[in-house]
Amino acid sequence: MATTTAIAMDINDNEDIVSNTDTLIYDDEDIQLLGDEINDNNWRYAFQEVLDDIHENKLDDGTRLLSYDNPCKIRVKKLGNTPYTFPLSNALCSRIICEHGIPLSLINTYDFCGTKVTNSAWEIDHSAIDFPLSFTAAIQSQAFEQLHLNTSDLNTEFYLNLDKLIMFGPCSQTKVYNFDEKLFIYLATVLVFLPSYYTGGNYRFIDDNDDSDDVHRHTFNQHESDNSKPFILIVPSDCQHEIEPIEKGFKLLLVYHLVSKTSSTHEFYSLLSKSNNNSMNIQNIFLTQRLNHIFTYWEKNLDKMPSKILIPIQHSLDYTPFFSMLFRDKYRTILQLITTTLKQLSSSSSFLIYSAILQQDEPFGNTTDSRLLINNLKLLNTTNDFILDLNIQHERTVIPNEVLGELHMYIDAYEQSGGRQQTLANGNVVYRNYSKFHVLVIIPYEYQWDLLLDDYSFACHHVSYMLSLPTNSLNILCLNLLECILRNKTLSILSFDQLIRYFIQLYNRIGLTTKLIQSLKILFQHKQFKDELFSNKILHYWLNRLVECFHSWPMFSMEFLDLFRKSISTSMPTKLNEIVQFLLQFSHKTLRTLLINTLLRHIFKRRGLPRHILLSTCCSILHLLIVDGSYSVDALLTLAYNIIKRVRKTSLANEILDKSFKMYLIPMLINIYRDIKDKEKRIHSKISLSPAFILIYEYCLNTLNYYCISTLSSSSPLNIISMNEALLICPCTSCARLQIFLIDPKNSTLIYDLSLSLTVDHCLRHTLSKFPMLSIEYKHDPCTGREQTLIISKYGYEQEQKQLCFHLRRLLLQLHQI
Repeated sequence: MATTTAIAMDINDNEDIVSNTDTLIYDDEDIQLLGDEINDNNWRYAFQEVLDDIHENKLDDGTRLLSYDNPCKIRVKKLGNTPYTFPLSNALCSRIICEHGIPLSLINTYDFCGTKVTNSAWEIDHSAIDFPLSFTAAIQSQAFEQLHLNTSDLNTEFYLNLDKLIMFGPCSQTKVYNFDEKLFIYLATVLVFLPSYYTGGNYRFIDDNDDSDDVHRHTFNQHESDNSKPFILIVPSDCQHEIEPIEKGFKLLLVYHLVSKTSSTHEFYSLLSKSNNNSMNIQNIFLTQRLNHIFTYWEKNLDKMPSKILIPIQHSLDYTPFFSMLFRDKYRTILQLITTTLKQLSSSSSFLIYSAILQQDEPFGNTTDSRLLINNLKLLNTTNDFILDLNIQHERTVIPNEVLGELHMYIDAYEQSGGRQQTLANGNVVYRNYSKFHVLVIIPYEYQWDLLLDDYSFACHHVSYMLSLPTNSLNILCLNLLECILRNKTLSILSFDQLIRYFIQLYNRIGLTTKLIQSLKILFQHKQFKDELFSNKILHYWLNRLVECFHSWPMFSMEFLDLFRKSISTSMPTKLNEIVQFLLQFSHKTLRTLLINTLLRHIFKRRGLPRHILLSTCCSILHLLIVDGSYSVDALLTLAYNIIKRVRKTSLANEILDKSFKMYLIPMLINIYRDIKDKEKRIHSKISLSPAFILIYEYCLNTLNYYCISTLSSSSPLNIISMNEALLICPCTSCARLQIFLIDPKNSTLIYDLSLSLTVDHCLRHTLSKFPMLSIEYKHDPCTGREQTLIISKYGYEQEQKQLCFHLRRLLLQLHQI
């Protein structure tokens, strides 16, 4: 088959110039320019473009003339040792059928009209026939060449096994057969059309693995070619074969099966990945160059790339990976290009290649909560470094962003829930299961621990075990594992206090290395770590320990300040009190001062005290500055005077008590006093109270003393409702008394006698529920315990305020007892 290739003079213009030569010329500068354009935004597109540029398919090769110059001969055991030369006579064919023929099973037992199809094909077992070794060697050589198995490292791992000779006699109906009853055993079927005398009998095979509408492909008419020459055709082992009506004569067909010495799919992949394919064409060399630039960028920018990528190497229609590798040559080319590219990198062990199975955990049920996962991982490349040994049952969840190529095809296949039904020649029914597909997993060596991270506790167990060993050779592996934990996106909850303990242990073992610094930066950038920075009390303790270890590293302060700045920008003002407590427990004084200044600059973005700053914010800041003790008395007094000034703007006494004293000032004083006493216990030294604290304390105490000895509001009773509103109240006897009481400004108390009725009228209860400002008190009979008197008062709210005033005053006077 003659092929024409193109000379690409300018890759950027995508212009192809047809030439009569078999050479492709590419400009190295264009290749280099393409590699320089790889970045974190287009690497996926560039990778996908390489995969899409591979379109090889062995099934498109069709039937070929067998390269065998000698006459084709056969020996039949029961007919003596005399070799018979093809084409065989009709009489000899009939005699062979009589001696050794077994009827070949039909697929189409009935035709479209319902007429029973008469069988006219017989199979002769391989044990009854014999062919010259040179003939068998020619068939194997040409089959291996077509399947690219003719290299020195592959041809010894595969062989052809003669299965049967099939003789098709005269018939008037089109018939469909399955030559391979033992499915999933053979990798491919090799058909040899022997020279024969017959008329009609065109052949075509039905490719059930084709995703196009026309599944009948590759019709072969031996009469149009050369009836005296043998032809060879390689087809999948799971396809069906159609023979059109034969007018006269016998059509002879040899069936070989391709068998591999490898016992598993992973060994097959490993064998192909290590193959030295010297026949790589110039187009594949160009694709290798493009892949080289992508992997080089990945190697230098691990933080910008995924932890791993998955590349499917099995088509969604293929229920065996051998079919995809042998016939859909795209997947085998992908495997060989990637392995070749990784060998060309500066460090051949920078990336690890695994073969794995991609599946959905619940492919036959409700897919809303299902996940994609990989299992049965096997390493394909070799390295002298430490490699994880994962068992077959190990699973790892993957996210769609990590899958390149035809993910949508596999999702569609999963949703078909069960697959397609196929009936074999022996009557058995096989369901093609779409739940599992083979993929390549490419992962940087440093991120190989990512394969363990479905179980966070399991990953931490590995870190603890490696740190417990006396050797230092595993320290870098521990760092790699910690970095993978922090980069992982499928872990929902992390224990950061535990991770910080690991970092402290590693610091004590290896010191302050560049790798350790990089891991700490990743820790500080983790979103969950930022969310828990101010709320996790246990994390505060271990963060203090971490600061004590790393305070001598100048960049640590910068990185930690940047972390603090980003955290407060997302936490203010709702978590201000938590931020204050975080800063107060911070043990490193210099860094704590820097953090406090950062917080103040974030709050007071202009000079002075802007009006939009809440009173609660001012109280929290004063609390922080007083307990910290690093700021001048003048600064604290200025802030305290501002707080008092803002409180005095509230003229009503009720609002001062509720909205200022009760909510902010008194709790602030109590917390300041408590934190100072705790600080005295830690440093074993007496700390004098700040003048700003005393100023707020005296202001609150004097104000409360004044309110306690005076009336909070006007002494005259209140009119609860107006005259017009009173007319809307129920006119019953009980409610009429309540109506008069509400509009009478001189009457402050109303008493109902319940001793006669023993209960309050239902209508009165409903009316009272509309006036929450009234004070309602029941007095009970000491003997019976029943309600005896109902007392309604208009002074309930003022009494409550006065009680609050006494309570707050008592808290200040007994502050040392709290």
